[in-house]
Amino acid sequence: MSATPREQTLGSMRWVVVSGPAGDCFELLGAHTRASIQAAVTGWPLMERLRRHVSGGEGAARLAAVCEDTASALPDEWAELAALAAGAGVAVEDLALLNFRGDLGQLEGGIGCSDLAWRRGRSFIAHNEDQGVSMTGHAALLTLAIEGLPRICAFWCPMFLPGNAFTLTGDGLVWSIDSLTVPDPARGAGRHFVARGLQRRCRTMDQAIECLRAYRCASGFAYTIGDRSGRIAGVETVRGEVHVVEVGAGAGSSGEPAGEPAFWHTNHARFLPGTAGEPGGDSHTRGDVLSLAPRPDGEPDAAWFLRLLAGAPLPDGVRVDPQTKESALTMCTFVADLTGGEAVLLARGDAPAGIPLRSLTDGVTDGSRVLTDLAFQPR
Repeated sequence: MSATPREQTLGSMRWVVVSGPAGDCFELLGAHTRASIQAAVTGWPLMERLRRHVSGGEGAARLAAVCEDTASALPDEWAELAALAAGAGVAVEDLALLNFRGDLGQLEGGIGCSDLAWRRGRSFIAHNEDQGVSMTGHAALLTLAIEGLPRICAFWCPMFLPGNAFTLTGDGLVWSIDSLTVPDPARGAGRHFVARGLQRRCRTMDQAIECLRAYRCASGFAYTIGDRSGRIAGVETVRGEVHVVEVGAGAGSSGEPAGEPAFWHTNHARFLPGTAGEPGGDSHTRGDVLSLAPRPDGEPDAAWFLRLLAGAPLPDGVRVDPQTKESALTMCTFVADLTGGEAVLLARGDAPAGIPLRSLTDGVTDGSRVLTDLAFQPR
């Protein structure tokens, strides 16, 4: 195997760096995180719910359809999943089932995230990565330097294809993703595979948007995408439909007031039909907090985003604190300053760490530092 792994940390956050040919990289990743992947396949309560859901009837039909459509439309991404499964010593069918969990109809126990972007004199994209408590100790930053593909850095849960949280590319793209629960999925590829397809194929923001239009998704994700120029777009994909909102800088289209610099997203579609989430529910409440938060008179700094996303739980912020061992928590908060080329990452219980965006995609800790002077104190 010609791929090579390297382990390091950013603050308290585990960081895996892998380079080499595509198949070798994913087989090595599977072997490197075998314990985490096998624990998910054999021990997660979610896995048992998924198996029951697809054991017959409508669930089984949906699984067969999304498998067929994904393997046909995105064979390279499917091959990566197969290599990941082979390295971990698990059945590809089991790993596929985990990755299709959002494409099979509404299941109990959905987990959400929150996004907040800004575009005026400066541009930022910020994201709360909310995961199940059981993911603690398994998730990591992942830098992939695959031969012939764009270099990427992503927040990664080993049992999934990378791509369902936040991503940076060596070409200067940054995007974050919020899960959209679609009770009645359509024919189309699995959303994790479409998201991984952006990482493999896209070097510009327009290419990313066109990729989402080209690859029909069975269920739904909401993307907030930005680039080095400071341009930011909010893109919803639901059952094959795509809706794009240009953020700030006088964009003023499709529901966003002209010149409004802030843009938020949680886990219900703001512009497309077909997703779950009732007014007064958690996703809408988090959206209300982000929508109604006072805007800074000038340009924000990273601390402004951290205070809203990670500073407090509802109703003062949108941080998710665990209630039970099966519930979710805000595991990591990420702020990308597109204008300054810097990132701030806040792992739960850690101090904020600053690092150049380029260092994340290069897979090096050059320029990283603990931000002890940042005006942020969680409560």
